Amino acid sequence: MAPGSKQAGERGRPAYFVGPWDLNRDLACLPATPGDGTVVLVESRAKGSALPYHRQKLVLVLSALHHFADELAAAGHEVEIINAETYVEGLRVHVREHRSEKIVALAPREWGLYRSLAAADRSGELGAPLELHDDGGQGGHFLLTRDEFADWADGRKALRMHEFYAFMRKRSGWLMERGKPLGGRWSFDTKNRKFPRDEPVPDVPRHRPDALTRAQIERVAAWPGHWGDLSAETFGWPVTRRQALAELRDFFAHRADGFGPYQDAMLTDAPWLWHLRLSAALNLSLLHPQEVCERIVAEQAAGRMPLASAEGLLRQVLGWREFMRGIYWLKMPELRARNRLGAERALPAFFWDPSLTDMHCMQQCVGQVRATGYAHHIQRLMVLGNFALLAGIEPIEISHWFWAAFVDAYEWVELPNVHGMAVFADDSFTTKPYAASASYINKMSDYCAGCRYDPKRRTGDSACPFNALYWAFMHRHRGVLEDNPRLGVLYRTWDRWDDAQRTAILDQAEAFLGAMPAAEHEWTFSDDRG
Repeated sequence: MAPGSKQAGERGRPAYFVGPWDLNRDLACLPATPGDGTVVLVESRAKGSALPYHRQKLVLVLSALHHFADELAAAGHEVEIINAETYVEGLRVHVREHRSEKIVALAPREWGLYRSLAAADRSGELGAPLELHDDGGQGGHFLLTRDEFADWADGRKALRMHEFYAFMRKRSGWLMERGKPLGGRWSFDTKNRKFPRDEPVPDVPRHRPDALTRAQIERVAAWPGHWGDLSAETFGWPVTRRQALAELRDFFAHRADGFGPYQDAMLTDAPWLWHLRLSAALNLSLLHPQEVCERIVAEQAAGRMPLASAEGLLRQVLGWREFMRGIYWLKMPELRARNRLGAERALPAFFWDPSLTDMHCMQQCVGQVRATGYAHHIQRLMVLGNFALLAGIEPIEISHWFWAAFVDAYEWVELPNVHGMAVFADDSFTTKPYAASASYINKMSDYCAGCRYDPKRRTGDSACPFNALYWAFMHRHRGVLEDNPRLGVLYRTWDRWDDAQRTAILDQAEAFLGAMPAAEHEWTFSDDRG
């Protein structure tokens, strides 16, 4: 019998399924040694065409997957990349060819794939039993297991991020001193709202595409039904762990001190500012959240990162990111259908083509996303999300756009962020809608200076649409929002205006919404396909 051949009925080694989001050799979905089993990675055609994903996102995922496969092969692992209609089909083919005794994998991060893998396992379709490990805790990508988050949430009347964040700080000991938060406060957010009027914006590294990445750029450029700019000259995302670590080092060397003070600022034609911009690498597992948090703490302890900056970044990674993932698994699949405010308007066309709006802030933010696949958290929440909230865009429509448009977006992170934070479709884990008029955008950006609209006017041809939309939103949802202690005071302002002024504001908002161009496209939006 030839070496490596198997007799009839003999089972082979385990197959280790590495999802495109599991690209880290320390995860439980990787064999400890090359002799422990085969490694299979799957390119799912159905998943890749399920939404009109940003072309740079597709290149990032595919390039990172192929680079990781090459790294494993260089280390002696038997690696196979299968292009199949679905992940399940790819695994079935690998198991059949290798007669695998079992499939080892991390629990998929998205509900649809988790459900399809579990169903295929129950039916025997995979051809071998499926051994799923939690994607959190030891051997996982997240800091908490799903059960640990559920235990924290159990019995709480309300799920609040600030309480979860304090729990995680105490649990980890990060930025803590004698059981108390370093500096005496859990959050220094109030110190992190400066505008960089004369501060030079630092450069950020660009990771030039190698031959493998350029091949993926050419491949994706030929695919129909996708959105976003793409070229070898502009693509610069880290596609390997080495590149992600280099970008992490660059952040702490050149941008960490300004991250905190300017993290909420928005500047024309300046997409990166002082931001870490490694969420895409984190979500592919090229970096682990623990190593990022430990580096934050070490830099602060060494005096190289101000406490307010360190705490603000730690809150994003340790707090909000873990919180969103936990909320997602507690509330799926019902979260998709949540629509607390009954919003039903279609997504306007300028979310896909920024030339169709004359609002400079929307041109900047949508144009930036189309060019790079990126916008920082305030652009996402207080410009793009805020507009969708005030305009009454149907939650699942804006959710699909976020999922498709951003290189770091996956349903587990975008859905609770969009439905809970941006458009208040689910109020079980947020305290209020993040609604704002033009005043906020004018304070935190230079967008208004380059706009034909006046951020101080509510009515008239030059009035910023955000103002009329804001007051029309507050009026429309008064029955829901008036009793909120953080919003009730605003209705006293509305009530002080006379009927003519209020009517003019409502008419202004209605006229703007009626003139918004509707999106016309034939793109596919399928939450679970693939």
